[in-house]
Amino acid sequence: MQSGGRQAEAPGRGPRVLVVGGGIAGLGAAQRLCRHPAFSHLRVLEATARAGGRIRSEHSFGGVVEVGAHWIHGPSQGNPVFQLAAKYGLLGERALSEENQLIETGGHVGLPSVSYASSGVSVSLELVAEMASLFYSLIDQTREFLQATETTPPSVGEYLKEKIRQHTASWTEDEETKKLKLAILKNLFNVECCVSGTHSMDLVALAPFGEYTVLPGLDCTFPEGYQGLTDRIVASLPKDVMVFDKPVKTIHWNGSFQEASAPGETFPVLVECEDGDCFPAHHVVVTVPLGFFKKHLDTFFEPPLPTEKVEAIRKIGFGTNNKIFLEFEEPFWEPDCQHIQVVWEDTSPLEDATPELQDAWFKKLVGFWVLPPFQASHVLCGFIAGLESEFMETLSDEDVLRSLTQVLRRVTGLKKMQSSLRLVDCTIEVHDARISFSGGRNPLFQETLGLKPHLLVLNKMDLADLKEQQKIIQHLEREGLKHVVFTNCVKDENVKQIIPMVTELVGSSHRYHRGEHVEYCIMVIGVPNVGKSSLINSLRRQHLRKGKATRVGGEPGITRAVMSRIQVCERPLMFLLDTPGVLAPRIPSVETGLKLALCGTVLDHLVGEETLADYLLYTLNRHQLLGYVQHYGLGEACDDIASVLKRVAVKLRKTQKVKVLTGTGDVNIIQPDYPAAARDFLRAFRSGLLGPVMLDRDLLQGRPAEEP
Repeated sequence: MQSGGRQAEAPGRGPRVLVVGGGIAGLGAAQRLCRHPAFSHLRVLEATARAGGRIRSEHSFGGVVEVGAHWIHGPSQGNPVFQLAAKYGLLGERALSEENQLIETGGHVGLPSVSYASSGVSVSLELVAEMASLFYSLIDQTREFLQATETTPPSVGEYLKEKIRQHTASWTEDEETKKLKLAILKNLFNVECCVSGTHSMDLVALAPFGEYTVLPGLDCTFPEGYQGLTDRIVASLPKDVMVFDKPVKTIHWNGSFQEASAPGETFPVLVECEDGDCFPAHHVVVTVPLGFFKKHLDTFFEPPLPTEKVEAIRKIGFGTNNKIFLEFEEPFWEPDCQHIQVVWEDTSPLEDATPELQDAWFKKLVGFWVLPPFQASHVLCGFIAGLESEFMETLSDEDVLRSLTQVLRRVTGLKKMQSSLRLVDCTIEVHDARISFSGGRNPLFQETLGLKPHLLVLNKMDLADLKEQQKIIQHLEREGLKHVVFTNCVKDENVKQIIPMVTELVGSSHRYHRGEHVEYCIMVIGVPNVGKSSLINSLRRQHLRKGKATRVGGEPGITRAVMSRIQVCERPLMFLLDTPGVLAPRIPSVETGLKLALCGTVLDHLVGEETLADYLLYTLNRHQLLGYVQHYGLGEACDDIASVLKRVAVKLRKTQKVKVLTGTGDVNIIQPDYPAAARDFLRAFRSGLLGPVMLDRDLLQGRPAEEP
């Protein structure tokens, strides 16, 4: 950037040049300018305390992780980043090999090492390869529209979907396979969103899409960190070139500025920093991020940029990419696994469904890449783009960890159970006694584990209304569940019955053939937060006189390990395999989902605490269970959840300040804290303070269940 007219430069001194921004673009510009003898007066103004911008490597987990840029895409001689990295000796032998540089990838992401469906089953890699071949062939076709004056459809996403619809017409597989193929394609759309840095491929114009130059070479990484590249560039610059912690406020250009230290010399540009420092210059190279440009466009330049440049900056699109690092003490993946794909079976690129972000943000996650093993930990790196990525930034680390733990447990838990099945003599399925029938029996459990002897444990009996316990048992027997026991693992009620029942079940099974030394291996299964770990701890107290072996808690997601083998009895010698809770891939009805959520098998925020409180109030009133009236001193029953929560909030003195806009300005008012009241209402129900409840009473009385 310089003025329209040219001011004289001091003889023999050369022009003053400022580079704004110390990312890879700014550093590259500075390095090039420093090589030229005419530009000896150069400064780089960087807003932060470090150079490199979005190239950032950190020492974490006992190794180096890339917080920013990850790969060199197309590492070959035509790639300047590759050339610099090779020059500085930052790459491994394989990346530098001629063979690696000649590989043609077409700019496409490689196939996964393993693919998991959201139901917990493995997806055929042959099917994944077939869909990837289709998808990337269509991506290649989009490049044919380069320089086209007009395209129909106008976006890459619309073009891809139009072509996929044409292909689906010729698919001959069954409906489930067709849905799975579309779900795989949806995952590939999400991958392309990460590659293109966009929320949706519908936002990417078709005509210029082919401008991106694809270079040969298999993508490679920096063994010691990508930041080594920017560190070496900084080291190559004269010591006084970099100026850190200098955020720029305004660039004054097309003017005539003077400096006391250079009397008689004028400069066409003056760079004003946030701390008040000013730097006059003949030329300014601006390399700040596009997002910063868009946010500060009205104040960053004085006078404003020409209209055509302002419009160009406003119209250029960009999106949000995020990485998520998950650390494990032990890997659940195979040693040669490099890329884990996650396919959500209820998604399709041909459907424009837009679920609430809080309910489905994690479905935009394309999968995980396995980082090289570190000293004492194993790390996965997940990628997510778009609005879902931005929503994730609003969550706490604990919320993100909890959600992704559930995702991994959901997609891998059943596979691990299947692989351990040959070691298992019997399965114990644990349900919440309050939802004895709709308690989340996973059909995949029944298909996979159905050949083994089976015991159903209805836990938390102290919270359930069991006046009609015999009817419950008879109802379950009609469903083929002949061996049932009710327990309260907190107080060890009825827990002593389990070991003898399991021993008898295994001993009477014709599939059981053991030698003289008998050892029992029992698998404990069920949906999240029904008390599987509490059951194991109770059994240990009863039979081994030992304390806790597994962590327990009042929310889903406490059992983090996929498989844990724990001794619970000495005579007979018995071990239990504690498994993470796995929900059925499809919940049959909205009401069943609400019952599961009320019992804590789903995180409250995924449904909404006030929604759950409303359904709880409806259920209690419907069955004339009015313990909440006495507990909160309400005087009488009420069907209006807002009224109930207001009275609960007042009783608990739960209030919050709310800012209200008025004609005379903002006014802060105090109103009841409805979310806090809803949380207390749910907590009171779950802890039994509202009295025992049978949420499945309708099913027990033979009323038809809600249609799926």
